[in-house]
Amino acid sequence: MKNTYKDAGYTYTINRLQETARTFRNLGDAYGETNQKQTGFKRQLILAADILEECVAMNLDAKAPDKQERREFERKCMAMGISVKDIKLVDGKRREILVTAKTFMKGCVSERVLRETVSSVFKAKFFSNQDNRVIINEEPDQYVFYQENRFRILSGMARKCKEEENTSGDNFLLKKLNCGKMVAAIADGCGSGKRAFAESRMVIELMENCIEAGFEEKTAIDLINSAYIAGTTFNNPVTMDMSIIDCQAGVINCIKLGAVSTFIKRDNWVEIIKSTTLPMGVLEQVDYDCTTKKLYDGNYIIMISDGVLDNLSGINKEEQMVEIINNINVKKPSGIAKKILEESLKNNNMEAFDDCTVMVLGVFDTYVNV
Repeated sequence: MKNTYKDAGYTYTINRLQETARTFRNLGDAYGETNQKQTGFKRQLILAADILEECVAMNLDAKAPDKQERREFERKCMAMGISVKDIKLVDGKRREILVTAKTFMKGCVSERVLRETVSSVFKAKFFSNQDNRVIINEEPDQYVFYQENRFRILSGMARKCKEEENTSGDNFLLKKLNCGKMVAAIADGCGSGKRAFAESRMVIELMENCIEAGFEEKTAIDLINSAYIAGTTFNNPVTMDMSIIDCQAGVINCIKLGAVSTFIKRDNWVEIIKSTTLPMGVLEQVDYDCTTKKLYDGNYIIMISDGVLDNLSGINKEEQMVEIINNINVKKPSGIAKKILEESLKNNNMEAFDDCTVMVLGVFDTYVNV
């Protein structure tokens, strides 16, 4: 009997996914490499196979709860007038629970009741998928719940266009993922103005689409780089600075393609994460640095575009930025971002040498003092 996994109204068989992934991989292995286009197409086939295999791995992780938990859950739901047709758990760094349920008779029960029952039985706080129906009725439907994150992330932004320009060439992304991660990214188009804006916006929108589709971040970068090089609309390189925060484990992965340093403000010092890579759209084989760091309660992640450093004078601009960050006593991320941009502009007579973007992410551990 084939295993099946239902999500968003569709049912995919694991066997079919495996067969499709195997076909794409075989096609990629068989494809020639006589020119740049063939090499790029081969890479995209293999990337597609990788993505499908990731989907298969996720589906196989789904399992039924133990008998005692299931009985308790069904009993409590029955008392609320809810009939449980199926329940699956996906155990990872953060638990995911999928419940197929309906009411016993005609009538409605709030989805909140089901969420609270999930939290009670499985001994953790859960929140609802945004696509869940707000009511449960006589028609069976699937409701998805995610374990709440240990780390809470607050964000703040400050931006300024280059002087004599009305459009910034910088674009940014800030998105919470259902898997318990938060993605923050700044894309900086070459130069400034409308063309740089259009190029960086395309990269950010493609990244957002890939992430929403469930692609792993490095795979998404490979796909976007291949599409960017193969395209004819845009020819200029785009830098990408991306931070992926695991809000359950308190770990950050910094991925950089030609981007300037990221700064992490700790208790009494500032850590610098540097990179020496090239921007997106330069090499067929994408070149990026990936750095992993542990985060703690009260840390602040500061991401900037190159214009913020360009305003500073002297050679060692990163050390000047560290001094600016150390002298800020504000606690709110939005206040920190505004202060950093203000101090940067002061070094250039309050004018922006280039487009400036400052993104600050505050990390707060909900387990502290509990």
